[in-house]
Amino acid sequence: MKQSSTPNISAPLSRSGARRKTSLINPICAAATLFVLVLFSLGGTLLFFARSNNNNNNESQEAQRQSSQLRRQQKQSEDIISKVEKRDPTNTQGLLVRTEIGDIRIAFRPDLAGPSSIQYIIDVVEAAASKTDGNVNNGVACSRCKFYRAEKKLLLQGVIAQNSISSSAVALGPCPEDVPPDYCPEHDPNCACHGPIMTKGMVGWAGGGEGPDFFINTFEKPVDWWETQHTVWGELDEESIRVVESAYDLPAHNQGMRMLDKPIDITLALF
Repeated sequence: MKQSSTPNISAPLSRSGARRKTSLINPICAAATLFVLVLFSLGGTLLFFARSNNNNNNESQEAQRQSSQLRRQQKQSEDIISKVEKRDPTNTQGLLVRTEIGDIRIAFRPDLAGPSSIQYIIDVVEAAASKTDGNVNNGVACSRCKFYRAEKKLLLQGVIAQNSISSSAVALGPCPEDVPPDYCPEHDPNCACHGPIMTKGMVGWAGGGEGPDFFINTFEKPVDWWETQHTVWGELDEESIRVVESAYDLPAHNQGMRMLDKPIDITLALF
């Protein structure tokens, strides 16, 4: 049978058509892919900002919570102090420290310490009394009151503190008039002079600071190597000194300082 001379163009048309379809499909696929990538990127960005916003909200809520907690604590501190009748510092003679080894009677020395040290101790006792429904005259336990260090023939050290009361308002004592201030710079006329040379029975804030750690000096002679660095706010009678000295026989260990194996819990009363 004689073949037709008419070219068979069906196959080439089909291939050509397929190529034309591919050339149309490729841009569409590329556009679709780009669109998906844009959506994915946009979604990731939105998710990032959503998480960032959530984190910011969490941080803001935490800051608000802490601020609210601080306000509550301040209010509680004010309520604690207001529950008991404020004691007049000028009518308060001293602090009675009651322990398992005996009572220690500390007469206040506002003439050496100034009023703020005395007021701090009164505030601690009043706050502790309010917390425990105790009486400031009968003895109250406070949250952080104890003796913890005993250096034989030298000192007994402890802390007088209540969580709701800060010692930040306590001022260092004045320099006694009989101490020449020539060694002090002009910008700090009292420099390291905040009290007298300590003698046996004197009570002062530890470390040349303003509390709440304090110590009782029992050295037989004036402790001139401490110089005038300590604010002295109280003084013991002879019987109380003997009670303090009995603490030197309690078990202790050395940590650079002689620390009691078992701290002595104390209760406080005003007289």
